Amino acid sequence: NDFGKAYDAGFKAWLAQSPIKADIEYVTEVIEPSAPTITDPMTTLASKNPEVFLAETAGTSCTQAVTEAAQNGLKEKAKYLFQPSVCKANSFVGKDKVGGDGKASDGWWIMGGGAIDMNAEASGSDAYVAFARDLLAKNGIDYKTSGSFGSGFIFAFPFIQSMRIAAELPGGITRSNFILALRSLDMTNPMLLEGIKYNMNGNKDAYLTEASEFGKYDYTKQSFIQQGELIELSGKSKNCVWNQSTGLCG
Repeated sequence: NDFGKAYDAGFKAWLAQSPIKADIEYVTEVIEPSAPTITDPMTTLASKNPEVFLAETAGTSCTQAVTEAAQNGLKEKAKYLFQPSVCKANSFVGKDKVGGDGKASDGWWIMGGGAIDMNAEASGSDAYVAFARDLLAKNGIDYKTSGSFGSGFIFAFPFIQSMRIAAELPGGITRSNFILALRSLDMTNPMLLEGIKYNMNGNKDAYLTEASEFGKYDYTKQSFIQQGELIELSGKSKNCVWNQSTGLCG
């Protein structure tokens, strides 16, 4: 879908200008979102004996990538295996999902976009996570059942803040005031790691966040553990024009 195509196009664009492009063989397999399993494409990729495996997908296939890699030998052979940022949650890679003691997920990497995993037990000490969990519980929802609840709180935050700001502008909540408020945001998103800037600047900077961390999954802790320093590039990404016909940026 468009999600995967964007990742693919972005990597190809980087590879085309990379000084080490001659040293990299890039092989892809497309999965069918409605397929019950991803066994066939995973088996094909495993047969290539890749040094690095990137799962740029979402939902159930994130879990399936972990279990398939453990079964077809890819986990043992590849030096690095990556999950997509949208699957940074135990509801995708935790032992309850991958089975057994959860070791199938151990050592998987992620560039997590700085998101705090609301599913992880270690996040319970975070005040905003505690608030989010309590709010869901009061409405009969178990936060452990889906990583999408955490995503919902991340994405809802700028919407709610922009609505509140727009309400204070002359004319109140209108489409133009909402856009003005959103494009002027400069604040902290409580569902992101400390140190990540959260801002936009009119038409000059259209990205609320341009930061991430590398994380590595520790099955004994049932959590992605940050590796190295935070990467913060606020204001440095070039804006793009979305091409609806191709479903790609640029």
